Amino acid sequence: MDPESCMPESLNKRNNPAAIAVMILVLLAATLACGFGGGSGSSNDVEATANALAQSISLTATAGAGENPGTGSQDVVGTAQANATQQAQAIQATADALSNLSEQEIEATRQAFAPILAELPKYDVDPDKGRPAWIHPPVTIDLEGYMSFDYANQYLGTVAADFVMSSEITWNTQFGTSGCGFALRNNGNEEAFDQYIVAATRGGSGRVAFILMAGGEILNTKDFYAYGIDNTFNFRNDTTNRLTVVMRGPVVQIYTNDTLISEFDVNDPPRQPFIPPAPTPPPDADTNPEAAAAYELAKDEYNQIVGQINAEFRSRQEAFRETDVEFEKGFVAMVALSESGRTQCSFNNTWLFLIED
Repeated sequence: MDPESCMPESLNKRNNPAAIAVMILVLLAATLACGFGGGSGSSNDVEATANALAQSISLTATAGAGENPGTGSQDVVGTAQANATQQAQAIQATADALSNLSEQEIEATRQAFAPILAELPKYDVDPDKGRPAWIHPPVTIDLEGYMSFDYANQYLGTVAADFVMSSEITWNTQFGTSGCGFALRNNGNEEAFDQYIVAATRGGSGRVAFILMAGGEILNTKDFYAYGIDNTFNFRNDTTNRLTVVMRGPVVQIYTNDTLISEFDVNDPPRQPFIPPAPTPPPDADTNPEAAAAYELAKDEYNQIVGQINAEFRSRQEAFRETDVEFEKGFVAMVALSESGRTQCSFNNTWLFLIED
């Protein structure tokens, strides 16, 4: 089957609003890390910022869905459902085609994969329980501009359920908030994206962000400090790190330079956000009216922020509970995400191995 015939149209539109929404969230998740130079700062700080920003990202996707004048919400939902059905059929057709490859084709691919198969045990993967999908030619994604993104994959028609995806990524980014990584188990439905994003950034001496998007909405984010666990991680420009993601059902394992930096279940609910400390009243509040007034203003602003954080967290919790966030299979791609200026992500020795226990 020609990969173009079942390529997700959403991945073929560089500027579609939902994809931009995902890109922005990744950038914002990376932005959190930049405030934690050398790895300082708690995971609570990361969650607080991510939770506070998530709603604006979701609104970006929602606004994009309503760009066409006169399009009602029912029409949008109907289109999304139709696209979801079409993409599901394409996914199944592609999976069937892959399963019908000749023994000669499988063996040729396996021979090219021989060095990679020898590396799979590093990720606790048995090379005899699965099959090679593809080895991607070297590719560089070069972006310029504000909040831009792009993707790359010559084999977009390949469908991945359980898998290992890995790439040596060399980056040069003007801002540490820009990142390089993967889009995983994408359903190809631009009106109602289901997908996972894993992206490494230079911020905070090296971090990796995980973003879960279901039905076009951001439902969960996770942020991991890579350098503090992987002492070989190099966040500087023009350096190379290997990013590897292993997915078995709902379990995600993220490796940098063959070091496991996180393992989690996509069904793990959003964490309670960090609440920043309340402003401290001035010691001379009784004798200094200006200081007292400034404190009252700061306290009111603080209460509003805390209320917003808690409301958004409750909303995300409810949406998470009501949504199936365990995507069984989908498309994969390499992605580059630029906050501003020029961003270059070079992907080398990139490969996909399909696990079949």
